[in-house]
Amino acid sequence: MNRKLFIGITGILIAAALIAGCELGDSSTAAKPIVKPYISIQPIGGSFFTDAYTAPVLKVEVYDWNKSDGSLSFQWYEFTDIEEYCNNKGGTAINGAKDTEYTPSLTPAADEIHYFYVVVTNSDSSAQGAKKASIQSEVIAISFSNPGEPLYPVVTANPASATYGWGALLNPLKVAALLPKDAPGQLSYLWYSNEAYGIIGGVPIENADKTSITPNPAELNLNENYFFAKVTNTIGNAKKTSTTVPAIITIKPGKRAAAPRITTQPKDAIYITDNPTIAPLTVEAESLDMGTLSYQWYSNTDTKNTGGTLIQNATDKTFNIPSAASGSSYYYVVVTNTNNNVESENKTASIASNPVKIRIGNGTGGTTANAFFTIPDTKVPANRFQYVRGYGGMDVAWGNFPRTTKADTELMYDPNKLGYNMLRIMIRADNIDIEKTMRDLVAGDRPDYYENVKIVNKYGGYVAASPWTPPKEWKSNNSINGGGYLIKSYYKLFANYLRNFAQHMYDNGAPIFAISISNEPNYTAGYDGCEWTPEEMRDFFIEVGHFTDGIRGYGGSRETPYVWVMNGESANTPVINVAALEDSRSKAVIDVLARHVYGSRTVSLWNDSSPSKVPYRDLLRKPDGSYLEVWMTEHNINSANATGYLNDSKWNYVWRFMNDVDLVIRLNNENAFVWWAGKRFYSMVGDGQAGTTDGAALPRGYGLSHYAKFTSDTTRVNVVLVPTATRLSTYKGGPLPEGYTVREIRHTDRATSMVNRSGDNMDNNSARITAFESADGNSISMVLMTPTLTSGSDGIDMGTVEIALPPGFIANSVVAAKSWGDRGTQMMQPDDSVALNADRDKVYVTIGAGELFSVRVSR
Repeated sequence: MNRKLFIGITGILIAAALIAGCELGDSSTAAKPIVKPYISIQPIGGSFFTDAYTAPVLKVEVYDWNKSDGSLSFQWYEFTDIEEYCNNKGGTAINGAKDTEYTPSLTPAADEIHYFYVVVTNSDSSAQGAKKASIQSEVIAISFSNPGEPLYPVVTANPASATYGWGALLNPLKVAALLPKDAPGQLSYLWYSNEAYGIIGGVPIENADKTSITPNPAELNLNENYFFAKVTNTIGNAKKTSTTVPAIITIKPGKRAAAPRITTQPKDAIYITDNPTIAPLTVEAESLDMGTLSYQWYSNTDTKNTGGTLIQNATDKTFNIPSAASGSSYYYVVVTNTNNNVESENKTASIASNPVKIRIGNGTGGTTANAFFTIPDTKVPANRFQYVRGYGGMDVAWGNFPRTTKADTELMYDPNKLGYNMLRIMIRADNIDIEKTMRDLVAGDRPDYYENVKIVNKYGGYVAASPWTPPKEWKSNNSINGGGYLIKSYYKLFANYLRNFAQHMYDNGAPIFAISISNEPNYTAGYDGCEWTPEEMRDFFIEVGHFTDGIRGYGGSRETPYVWVMNGESANTPVINVAALEDSRSKAVIDVLARHVYGSRTVSLWNDSSPSKVPYRDLLRKPDGSYLEVWMTEHNINSANATGYLNDSKWNYVWRFMNDVDLVIRLNNENAFVWWAGKRFYSMVGDGQAGTTDGAALPRGYGLSHYAKFTSDTTRVNVVLVPTATRLSTYKGGPLPEGYTVREIRHTDRATSMVNRSGDNMDNNSARITAFESADGNSISMVLMTPTLTSGSDGIDMGTVEIALPPGFIANSVVAAKSWGDRGTQMMQPDDSVALNADRDKVYVTIGAGELFSVRVSR
């Protein structure tokens, strides 16, 4: 989606605002910094026998340089000794070698190696501040061997120098090498570390006999650390070795201490016996920058993790709760990371755990339920479904769309507010230079672009970035609008554009988790868009490979080795990705798939089969037996006319949205749900239009919060409605006996009502219950809802339902939240009415028509 849908729905209501809002503004008068040049194709060296030498043409290429960004110049350099190059911090400029090409004049001599590189400089007298910027190419070599001896390996890529803050994960150091065509021999690799910049005195690194290594940050010193590789060509007992230029890994003091990451939260508990033995509360955490952790526990008067009373001497990971006869008590712990290797006074950073509620009393669950459910044994594979990564919304980067502020993002992604964990952002393609594109975007319409990503990362979420189109210069229609395709000769340039975007985000402190190659490749848009055939997407992946290798990503509170690669996110049916999945080469590039549920909502890769009746889900299976995740990354439901827009933020209309979440997660078995826009009058946070308050959470926002807070990072598990003729007291779980199917809820008011109906009716009013298990198996979460029609009628009053937990699951705590009605005081309210029986293996929930419950029980 979807500038088309955005403009269509605003229509009469905000037409005047759009006339002004569509103008992006003129940034031509803004201060212009110097543009750093880039290199499209690096020079390549060669390895020759002394009697078969033809001087190679060394060449560097820069594609599609925008002359308005400055004038490029070139200077070639040479040297013959790596140690000399390191001592002099460079080679010697070659007189007259000032073009994109250079042919060296050499006399072949056995075992001589000559090194070359070129420096590309951009000069721009109109730039503010520095008027020049340069970039150095790869150092390449021309080497000679006597006939009959092994040839020297040709190093095509040296390990790259880099700078990191103290404690940060490092990108892999890589070396690339090859032998001339048809040359015999076998290449091997060995890495070395050094105390000085050079190759003399290097120490071999144990088990580093491969093309890449990742140094351990804990083993590095502040300031500079040095690494290089030796590549050896072996034929029999004869060997020739090429050595790379050393990489300088600079470790600087961090800017500030990193907040610790809590890996295991303290858990709520409920104790049924009269004199219970209360288990200690425990927290597990880790420092993300090799600092020292400390702990302080607090008591409180409510389920909050702020404003509590410090508990003296409670400074360990474990806290022993004082004995109590009955009632509830509340606790939380603040974990502090202290890092003295930072350059500011911010040497400490803290994070509070989730609040904990301890309840002591008798079992209150009754036996007069109207409906009986069981969660069968979750260890049985047939009772387990997909992993659920999470939920969230889109931050739209168009100038005519409401701006998502930092406060909006805090509201949506703070775990103590709405608690989402997935954000989709837009990659603009206004210029082939991603640096310029991002400068203009942040200076203009989206000043919070980086900050919103940082907020999501701060709370342990996941950010996925999607381009609507490549830059127009690389498309068949020379326009950012739909109606054109990416020209094949520009595949690698576009892959590099996406790679540079991911690196740019990392460099600006806002790393992303995943990156797509296209929004809706099967939709011809009248706005930003690009069409791809299934075969073109397959061929793109085959040609460019896993183009984010070496670009650090971030998600789930951790840096990742690389940013995940996502397919083109289909406008409806996801089967346009079958061509890429059927080819092992392209499938190996794809880390995650995405689709949108416009039109073909119930067609999914999990449930449908190919024309030859081969299940599409088989194509999702990876070599290790697991499945590629499928994310639903965009959908929008609104009332489609100015009169109806006022309804979209009302409670009765929340059910169309909740039915959408249920369809994606329960029926389509997909792994994530991301709504078209996080902030919009038909979305989760109001934008001030159609009767909403700018920056205020809407019913749909609270509705998604039930799923986000209770079911993110879980596995969906089976839940079965058991006929009332068979009481759960005699049913112990496992496979249901023959004839036990999902049947009518025998309720006095709704004798023929159904639960968990399938279908694609947005006004589906069947009662719903879904269940989810935490990764460690210690928690079961449930979402229960009783939708009404948009009129508010025909909802199912379920009364009290009984839910039997999986066999052997004995609950020690219950946490529940409830939403109903339109007012904020009725949204996401903690609910103490959810109860356990005395044996703590059944849960009782009372839910009327038009209500939404989320429940978590833990042991």
